[in-house]
Order: sequence, then C-alpha cells, then structure tokens
Amino acid sequence: MIGRPLRIEWCENDTPEALKEAYQSQTDVSIRTRVHLLWLVRSGWQIKAASEAVGVHYRSAQRWVEWYRDGGLNEVVSCKMGGVGQPRFLSESQERRLVVEIGSGRFRTAGEIADWVESEYGVRFKGNSIYSVLERLGCSPKVPRPRHEKADLDAQRRWKKGGLAVPFGERESVRER
Repeated sequence: MIGRPLRIEWCENDTPEALKEAYQSQTDVSIRTRVHLLWLVRSGWQIKAASEAVGVHYRSAQRWVEWYRDGGLNEVVSCKMGGVGQPRFLSESQERRLVVEIGSGRFRTAGEIADWVESEYGVRFKGNSIYSVLERLGCSPKVPRPRHEKADLDAQRRWKKGGLAVPFGERESVRER
C-alpha cells in the first residue's frame, strides 16, 4: 500500500528508550497501551503494524499519533475518552439532603428512597437506577433487623456459638423438678 510517509516531529526527550520506560512505568492500562504504541512507532514500526501489535483499531492509533503531534506525550497521557455523560438528576444540595435522610434510618428499601425522591423533588428513577445513585453516594438502604425489647441477647449469643440456651446438665435437673 502506497501512502504518505509517516512524519512525526518527535520531542528530543522522547527517545525509544524513554518511551519504553514510560510504557513500563505506566499503571493505567488505557494510557499504557497508548504509550506502548508510541514506543513502537518511535522504534520504526508502521502505525498499522503497531496498532495490530497492541490490539487496537488503526483509527485509534492514528488519533493517538495526532494527539502526540498536537501536544507531545503529555497530551497523549492527559486525553480522556468518552463524553461528559448525562447530567445528574439531583443537585448537590439535594444529594446531601438525601444522604442525611438515609442516615436517619427512615427508609428500609431502595423503593422507599425512590418514592421519597419522587415526592420531594419530582425526579423519578426508572427500574433499579436508584441503586447506582446510592452506590455513588456511599449509602445503603439496609438497616439492621429490629430486635424485640424483651429478647435475651446473652441466650442468643450462646445459641449462635453452638450452646443451648440452658446448659445440658441444668436441663435434666429442670425436668426432674
């Protein structure tokens, strides 16, 4: 295939050895792949061969090389893929109030939380999407099971440890009485 020759103005600090070191020291997998590709291209590989070697689409490799041309290695490392995402349904103040309400223990289920949010703020969460909000806020609708006020906690602890509520010897003596 005949095309334009690959021309990249490499920074003098970005030698093949320096790019290899940057590749090996990178902990973020997606950025590591980008630097790996640049190292291979800097070492003399064609973009197509380098993209196949690191396992990315040719167009992605072209985009990364373009980022390098625009701003060097810092540009390649700092670029984030994806969009900004959908805006949140609740404002920060609404989320803070929700955390306080959940912390008070008034809700027992995520459905109750979703109903409360709808009645207070007019925001309806579809399906189980309230769970992602709760996870992001670090909240859980679960509360401990209620205990009866007359429950014997010591007897329950002994039972859980494998013992009987009444020791075996005392049990027989109770029958004889």
